[in-house]
Amino acid sequence: MARFYMQKGTHKGLYRSIQKTLKFFQTFALLEVVHCAVVRTSVLVTGVQVSSRIFMVWFITHSIKQGMKFLCTKYIPGAFQPSGMEVYYKIPSLLKKGKLLACNSSSQKIQNEESVILFLVVWTVTEITRYSFYTFSLLNHLPYFIKWARYNFFIILYPVGVAGELLTIYAALPYVKKTGMFSLRLPNKYNVSFDYYYFLIIIMLSYIPLFPQLYLHMLRQRRKVLHGEVIIEKDD
Repeated sequence: MARFYMQKGTHKGLYRSIQKTLKFFQTFALLEVVHCAVVRTSVLVTGVQVSSRIFMVWFITHSIKQGMKFLCTKYIPGAFQPSGMEVYYKIPSLLKKGKLLACNSSSQKIQNEESVILFLVVWTVTEITRYSFYTFSLLNHLPYFIKWARYNFFIILYPVGVAGELLTIYAALPYVKKTGMFSLRLPNKYNVSFDYYYFLIIIMLSYIPLFPQLYLHMLRQRRKVLHGEVIIEKDD
């Protein structure tokens, strides 16, 4: 990510350059939930973390494409003047018919939101620290700095990552509401309705009870590992 930004001088297009790798590893992180049966760890904490990342990757940044903005020049009499989402569908045919002589387009994707870069950086630093901790622990040679980073970086990274995820979902709401994507309206043969817009709002509200639980769990683990406190937790 740092190399991309240094070469391009912008975050736009970064997600596209790493999306295949990101999707692969975040999807296979589902195995971590299965590993909870083997390694003594919280199924709830692991499940929430993995599912939230998969949701962000596949149902937000992958699925929501806000269309294109077109700047058209050299109109001829009677030419159609594009505006809004209409442009996305009509510009190609209008160019073909000769009603518009030239158009420049710029992509508007949720992937280019600054908030996406925010949670990507947090995920990256978190996973580098976490897997470094696991690797050195297995080798029975754990540097204190790695252990310290594992149980201190999250104090800042967790809130920043959550803020990035929430801001990204919030940025997606207008497009979801306008297009009705992933929504099911009545009447239909299944006689059920589903509104993805309100579903996303519920997802955002769910962070209110879930985030404090995850954060407090990590604080308890921090006291246990760094300060040797005995923490008694109920099984999830």
